[in-house]
Amino acid sequence: MAKSIMHHKQDRTCYLCVLLRQDYDTRTGLQEHHVMSGTADRKLSERYGLKVYLCMEHHTAGPVAVHNNARIRHILQEKAQRIFEKKYSHEKWMEVFGRNFI
Repeated sequence: MAKSIMHHKQDRTCYLCVLLRQDYDTRTGLQEHHVMSGTADRKLSERYGLKVYLCMEHHTAGPVAVHNNARIRHILQEKAQRIFEKKYSHEKWMEVFGRNFI
């Protein structure tokens, strides 16, 4: 299991609470979210560390949850691509994921 290149679990913050609200409060019960979804892409997300830790509100419960909101999901996918490309390259991103979110 690869460490996230997007977010440190030990920070105990919700990635989207920080990103959307600048809320750095620590939380318990955070859930791991693989940014790239689908069976194959989820495995690639794990392999390349494209995962974040989310509170229930931003993971599965409510209208701003990544599993319920395409706009929020796209924000995470764009962030993942930008971070991946800083570490590797755009060419590698396209080779691995085949879609451009930027």
